[in-house]
Amino acid sequence: MNIGSGVVKAQEGTKKQGKDDRLVEIYRGAAAIIHHKGYDATSLQDIAEAVGLTKAGLYHYIQSKEQLLYEIMNYGMDRVETVVITPARGVADPAQRMRTLTSNYASLIIENGQPITIILSESTGLTAAHLRKVIRRRRAFYEFVRDTIQQLKDAGNVEGLDVSVTSLSVFGVMMWLAHWYQHEGRLTREEVVDQITELTVVRMLGLPKA
Repeated sequence: MNIGSGVVKAQEGTKKQGKDDRLVEIYRGAAAIIHHKGYDATSLQDIAEAVGLTKAGLYHYIQSKEQLLYEIMNYGMDRVETVVITPARGVADPAQRMRTLTSNYASLIIENGQPITIILSESTGLTAAHLRKVIRRRRAFYEFVRDTIQQLKDAGNVEGLDVSVTSLSVFGVMMWLAHWYQHEGRLTREEVVDQITELTVVRMLGLPKA
């Protein structure tokens, strides 16, 4: 058994995890600055100062401001895939699937950093190729939600509602959460998530309470 090789691999894994954690800090810090100042008005120096790095140190993690914006969006969609889409795909019943994805998405928006959710719709600054990739990922999420609502309509649960209008309305409620939620507000995170889930699943879609 090569003990030395095992130690090296463990150290490399620790270093990679440390860099990944630092990248997440950079993504969240940069997203907050971009949300506050706007993409064009935000400099790499602003971002470096916000995350406790020199500008030269920031370049150790990123290639450019445009690349950083793209990576933030990819990180945001990766989290949606992991926390929202994948668990919901495992739920066969469309009504329960809708509750799962709504509750998980609301929790993710609150926990993952609201600015990241907000700038997912940002297009300024991206190259055409990067914008196409981001739009494709956003569209896949929308289609997943829309397909779930279509299944509910096919089962007679949301009669009289247009599937596209309903799907866009659900997304409108969820995305606006990122704009208005305040961590120091009078409701707890759990209470807000429950309220959003009730609004979208029970009031909008007319599904029974869980």
